Parts: sequence; C-alpha cells; structure tokens
Amino acid sequence: MAAAQQIEYQVYPGAWFRQELLGPIFGITTEAARKYRERGLWLEGKHWRKDPANRVVYSRKAIETWMEGAP
Repeated sequence: MAAAQQIEYQVYPGAWFRQELLGPIFGITTEAARKYRERGLWLEGKHWRKDPANRVVYSRKAIETWMEGAP
C-alpha cells in the first residue's frame, strides 16, 4: 500500500488581496482589519479599497509599510 502524499501550497499575494490572506500573511484577523479601517488607521484607497465585485481588498505593500511603523 502506497503512503499518502502530502501536498504543500505556498501562497504569494498579489498587490491587492482579499481578507482571507490577512491571517496567513500578516497574522492579522479580519476583525482587527475591520477595526483598523473604522478607526482610520488604514485608509481607503491606500491600505484597502473595494474591488469590482464590491468586496474589500487590501494592499500588501501599504500594510507592510504600516507594519514597519510608517503611516
């Protein structure tokens, strides 16, 4: 009997990505992201925006910069 083969996936977000990748990429929950948006820590058009399907997407580059301590 053959052993089960395990497949590993590596995910690399594009410039803008949906909230499901916030946790695996940055360790940020969707609830924390919502609070960052509501409190104005993440700005619309810079850190997040709506895609053509009207879903919130996030900017990888802007969040990386924000996490480094830059505005």
